[in-house]
Formats: sequence, structure tokens, C-alpha cells
Amino acid sequence: MTKKRFLLTGILCSALLLGGCSALPNSNDETGKEKEPKRDKKTEEERIEDKYFMSVQDYTGKEYTLDNGEETDKIAEENRDEVDSAIKKYFKEEYKTEVKVHNIVGAIDGATVFVESVGKPHFYSYAIIPIDKDKKVVDTEGVWSQEGQIDGAIISGLYAWIYEDKFKKLDQYLEEKVKEFPVTVISKEANENGVGNYHTTPYYSVAIYGGVMEEKLLKAYMDNPQRPREEWVEMLDGETLNPAFIGILIQLYMEEPEVEPNNEIFDQIVSDLSEMDELPIGKYSFLLHDNTVDKTNGQNNKENTLDRAAPNYIIKE
Repeated sequence: MTKKRFLLTGILCSALLLGGCSALPNSNDETGKEKEPKRDKKTEEERIEDKYFMSVQDYTGKEYTLDNGEETDKIAEENRDEVDSAIKKYFKEEYKTEVKVHNIVGAIDGATVFVESVGKPHFYSYAIIPIDKDKKVVDTEGVWSQEGQIDGAIISGLYAWIYEDKFKKLDQYLEEKVKEFPVTVISKEANENGVGNYHTTPYYSVAIYGGVMEEKLLKAYMDNPQRPREEWVEMLDGETLNPAFIGILIQLYMEEPEVEPNNEIFDQIVSDLSEMDELPIGKYSFLLHDNTVDKTNGQNNKENTLDRAAPNYIIKE
């Protein structure tokens, strides 16, 4: 099936600079002096933060938006049953995968539909359904996806399943750190509604960029996705995996609002990850954010984020 290109445009934000208003002298003022003009004490950066950012604990993913999607979002919701059926049919026919639909977000000429696989391998992904705004109808036969997006999601889910014992060690470590330090994670609900992509947990996401796993696993999956875990394990038995093709992104957030990312916590986790053995093969990134995410996309790309990332990955071989 021919893949179409789909561009998720970024959010271009600006803030209004609010000036103070001059006040006339007050006749009841014994000094006769002008009162100090009232001023907006918030900086431009603070106003942008108020408009676009919210606490990670409060974020559900339902706030997720795409450019110029107000009209198509309404049409998609009015035809939600049709959208739901069309998306499930697409994944079943094109990828032999059963999914459940979590969130529908309108875009310029369609809607992006966020889904989660049922069972193993586990992954999050999405597909796009075109919408005719003039006729106010959804094109149930025109569902499409970005080239390689769903393929990559399937492979990442298989990798996490094949090496689930090693991933459990990473899970246990991060769970302990969240209990020990004043840090938190994004919610499962937010991941379901659009933040999650590929194999994603509240702590990290896994992405595969090609290599032997793409060559061996994807074809086998399309031939028979119902294989037991043992068969998937055997497929990679004896294979040398290149960590350059396996990205594991860990993200944590400060638990309290208006608290800067803590350098000591960041350094401790980086040190621990660097020294830990028997973790899944891959190139690891670690980001420690403040307490907020951009409500339009569930991300935090602020300058105050502490990161150990490209090109200085933590490599596990």
C-alpha cells in the first residue's frame, strides 16, 4: 500500500506583552503624587508557561492537539464508531494486529488516531483517517500511516518482549528511584492518549532503527504474529545486536511544581545506569525534567532539562 507523507507541525507560540496603565492623581491623596501604575509581574516566559504547560501529574493526554484540527476533531468525534471500526480494520488487514483505540485528534485534513496493541508484543502507535470537511464525513477506506511507523512499533514491542527479563531489571531500578527521590513519571493514561509511541512504559520508550531485528523479526511477524515468545527468542539467539540501532529513552520529572531538575538526582541515576550490568542492549538517554509538560503534545523540551543524550549516550552492549 502506498504510504502518504504526514507532517505533524510544531506549535508556534507567542505571548502578548502587557503594559501598565497610567493613573491620574487622586484628589484624596494628601501628597498629590501619581499612584504607581499597575504592572503585570509575570515575564513573557512565565506567560508562555501558563498557556502551554501543565503539571505532569495532571496531564491525561486528552489535551493533545494538532494544528488546525478543531473542525476535523469535531467531525471525527461525531463519527467515532466509524473511525474506531476503520482503524481497527486497517491494523488487522495491513499488520495482522488487534488494537484498541484510545484517542482521536483532529488535524488539517483528517484525524490522527492513537492506538495500543492488544496483548504481546505491546506497543503504542497511530494511523490517520482522512476527513472531508465540506461533506463532514470520514473516509473509512482511506486510512494510512507514516512509512515505517507501525513497523518500528511492532519491532520495538518484540524486542521488549524477547528481553523482558532484562527490562524487568530496568523497571525495578526506576521504580525504586521514584520511591527514593522526589521524582515522578508521566501517567499510563497520557501514554495511551498520544504521548506513548513504540514500546512505551511510564519510565521509558524503546525505538528500533533497523539492523538485524528489522530484517528478521518483521517478516516473521507478518507471516505469523501469533508465535509464542520462545520462537521470537530463538530467532535472535546467537545474533550480535548493535546498540546503535536500539534507542532507549528514560524520562523522569520533578515531583513538586516550580522545582528545578535536581543535579544530584540526575548524576546518581546516570552513574547507576552507567555501572549496571545485564540491562537490555541499546544506547540509553536519560532526561530529568521539571514538573511540567507541554499540554499540546505531552513533551518537555525546556532549556532547564538535565540530559545525558546524543551524542553522549550510555551504551550497553
